[in-house]
Amino acid sequence: MLFNSYIFILLFLPLTYALWTVARRFAGVSWAIAALLAASLVFYGASARFELLLLVAAIVLNHHLAGVIHRHRLTPLGRRWMRLAVAGNLLFLFVFKYTGFVTQTAADTLGWPAMAIHIALPIGISFYTFQQIAYLVDVARGEGEPWPLPRYALFVVFFPHLIAGPIVHHRELIPQFASGARTARIGDLALGLSIFTIGLAKKVLVADSFALVASPVFNAAAQGAQPGLFDAWAAAVAYALQIYFDFSAYSDMAIGLGRMFGIQMPINFASPYRSLSIVEFWRRWHITLSRFLRDYLYIPLGGNRHGPARRYLNVFTTMLLGGIWHGAGFTFILWGALHGVLIVACQAWRSSRFHLPLPAALAWLLTMATVILAWVPFRAADIATAGRVYAGLFGLAGELHMPALDYAPSATLELILGALHPGIAWNVWLSLGAGAAGLLACLSLPNVQTLFRRYGVGLPTRGYADGIEPPAFGRLGAAWRPHPLAAVAIGLLLAACILKLNDVSEFIYFRF
Repeated sequence: MLFNSYIFILLFLPLTYALWTVARRFAGVSWAIAALLAASLVFYGASARFELLLLVAAIVLNHHLAGVIHRHRLTPLGRRWMRLAVAGNLLFLFVFKYTGFVTQTAADTLGWPAMAIHIALPIGISFYTFQQIAYLVDVARGEGEPWPLPRYALFVVFFPHLIAGPIVHHRELIPQFASGARTARIGDLALGLSIFTIGLAKKVLVADSFALVASPVFNAAAQGAQPGLFDAWAAAVAYALQIYFDFSAYSDMAIGLGRMFGIQMPINFASPYRSLSIVEFWRRWHITLSRFLRDYLYIPLGGNRHGPARRYLNVFTTMLLGGIWHGAGFTFILWGALHGVLIVACQAWRSSRFHLPLPAALAWLLTMATVILAWVPFRAADIATAGRVYAGLFGLAGELHMPALDYAPSATLELILGALHPGIAWNVWLSLGAGAAGLLACLSLPNVQTLFRRYGVGLPTRGYADGIEPPAFGRLGAAWRPHPLAAVAIGLLLAACILKLNDVSEFIYFRF
């Protein structure tokens, strides 16, 4: 079930909220938690019945293992049980996510097609597996407790985060299930619905529009076509904006949905395209994944405790594995490796005696250029496709064409755009203009954390940006409050989004 679908917005969400409201008012907190748990299982199982059985089995088994680990916490036996449990979860993830890639690679290398084994990828497996691994490790460290099964299960399957994050932590979410059921008010519903609607608009009205520019070029490149200079740049910038608004949309919608039920979700997206370095980018992009990689991979590897060389190796390894977490393929390995190299280079430059601070505009331009270039393998179907797009980006293809938009401009617009440069088609100018407008929006418009800052939107994550931008945006954020005009504006925006739901597209991070 997709957040941006008729069945979710017009049926599932109203029924779930009504059921939860009745349960908490007339039956108590435990029944309210049970109502949310049942609704979340229906949400997942509506389109993934077999995968639902796998999910339930993983929850029950991990809950039992957590109890065993807790009984032996802070002991060698407890650590052995923890390692066994973590290894089992990683094996579970490997079988379903990476078996096809590994066996297909072996089959291609050895020339034996029968070796390839392809298994359907359960929705959200990367997210709920990482959440449970973190819980098991924390229990072994004495930093977690064996919660009752219904609350633990809801922590794993709570529908706002189940499919595509954020990767929530048990300490920040489980206690809220009871407090939210006790304290949620109609104001939380209004605030949550407003944030959800803004996220829906980002997805339906903005992100999917940029996909119309990016997808045809990348798809053509996957079929062997060579993009030209302008179409390659238009596609690369369009995809950078598509994934930005797509992931920003989901992050906003998750926060909004949680708030409707009196629950604050962790901030997972904090205007990353305002970053002035690649290090800052990763403090703003997919914050909860960065937190997980820091706490459960980078620090256990040694962090920065063993000198610069070891620190750089740990950083690169962490980012490489972060790329592999996103998907099974050489393109994701390349994407993770690129970001690992970029972060190491940034840290080495900062610690160098030759380091000079760059002007903010130049730092932003360099950061955005590297981020856009790194998105190419993330989007490309394979390494060969990425190579063709890179060839176009660096001017190695020559021909200028733009097969991305099926749209006929007015005669006046075509005349104006043609006059700017007779050799460049009108739709190239239109695509590049849309890209410039999108980047300007990323830089200048307030995010939901800023817009609703007086209401404490989202849980901040220690060591990462919260996305609240002072001081200019702060005045706008402080001015927002419940008002009839605000309700009308949100209602009109929601109606506009619903009218655009005929062509439903999944969120990019649903695939991971």
